Amino acid sequence: MPKQAFAAREALLELKQLLEEATKTTHAAELEAFHLGVGGDEYNEVRLTLERIVARLRSPDFDAKLSRARERLETALSLCTTGRVC
Repeated sequence: MPKQAFAAREALLELKQLLEEATKTTHAAELEAFHLGVGGDEYNEVRLTLERIVARLRSPDFDAKLSRARERLETALSLCTTGRVC
């Protein structure tokens, strides 16, 4: 049972890391867009940053990690529901 609880914790940590990466990248794009709105003319740089964000969120690696975290969390939830863990 502790093994399943540890696996659920690992899945949550992995999901947290994915979300933190996406948040940092999105925040950087937000700052660049704000800078552009205030008076910069770095249209190309902002567009490239946004393209990188979209590419990262669409990447098979991101999807695989998100799917793996989802599966681990669903397994942990199933174990909690059956009363074997939690």
